[in-house]
Amino acid sequence: MSDHTTTKYDKSHVTHWKVRIQDPRRRHAVATRRKVEKAIRAFFDAKNFEEVRTPLLVVSPGMEPHIRPLPLKNNLYLPTSPEFAMKKLLAGGLNKIYQICPAFRDEPHSTTHLREFTLLEWYETQIDDQGLQKTTEQLIEALAIQLFGKPEITFQGKKISVKTPWPRLRTRNLFLETVGIDLVKNHSVELLAQECRRLKIQTDASDTWDDLYFKIWLNLIEPKLPENQAVFVTRYPASQAALSRLDQDPDGSQWAKRFEVYIGGIELANAFEELTDPVEQRKRFVDDMDLREKTYGPSFPKSPIDEDFIAALEQGLPPCSGIAMGVDRLVMLFANESDIDYTFYIT
Repeated sequence: MSDHTTTKYDKSHVTHWKVRIQDPRRRHAVATRRKVEKAIRAFFDAKNFEEVRTPLLVVSPGMEPHIRPLPLKNNLYLPTSPEFAMKKLLAGGLNKIYQICPAFRDEPHSTTHLREFTLLEWYETQIDDQGLQKTTEQLIEALAIQLFGKPEITFQGKKISVKTPWPRLRTRNLFLETVGIDLVKNHSVELLAQECRRLKIQTDASDTWDDLYFKIWLNLIEPKLPENQAVFVTRYPASQAALSRLDQDPDGSQWAKRFEVYIGGIELANAFEELTDPVEQRKRFVDDMDLREKTYGPSFPKSPIDEDFIAALEQGLPPCSGIAMGVDRLVMLFANESDIDYTFYIT
């Protein structure tokens, strides 16, 4: 007769687990998630988008200098976004694609971020960033009407209009109007550091121009974005273009054809009119990884370049635009939930 070992369970832990799962607050948010994801699929299916699935084991997790990926064994990573894989599909001949998928970023836990989260990404060929903005605002308005019967949501005591069209707020104008800074004139680290000191924002000798930009943005501008209206923030500094094309103002200054979505004070999505030049894209990847190495050293090593992605650009990526939207944050807004933990079942 074989000897069996009986596992003893901590009953108090099981009780706690059941309480968490059955919490009415969590049940409401999870039910809202089901409705939101169903409505997302209906929206894109009606527009003849193809739902796709891309790998969760990748050779390059993303090349943003400040986004920490989760490395695995055998030189593989969990993706910070499915962007590279989805653009390969566009280069292969698909035109309108979307997916709802998990993504992973090794960043501090907060009420609006988990290391494992859910992204909605979609891409469409032959449209620019303005065309993508129209689809984005149409999606959110359609979701609100589907769930609430009107283009309005209530979040943390505030009624927020998502009725189209939404305001388009340029970063250059926001800095001028909110803190009196012209980002073109203050093009050097020294000049922007002076402005930070004027605004009583602490600086450090190692701060880059982008570091100073974000200190001003996060402390003084982002908190003053409209609270009762969904908005697009558009045209970011060229240094923050990442994978987006550049555009030029009449004065010769260059700006990224990039926008972000803000609703109720929550940053919901990041979008690009996509860069299609393989030479420029490789250069940006190299520059970004050099910046990461300079900023963080060996504690945050460089990510390898996805050579298949560069090859896809060389083969020919058609003009296109794409967006990454946080589904968990979207559920927070529609469920009137202040903590991202409650938007899915978690044990």
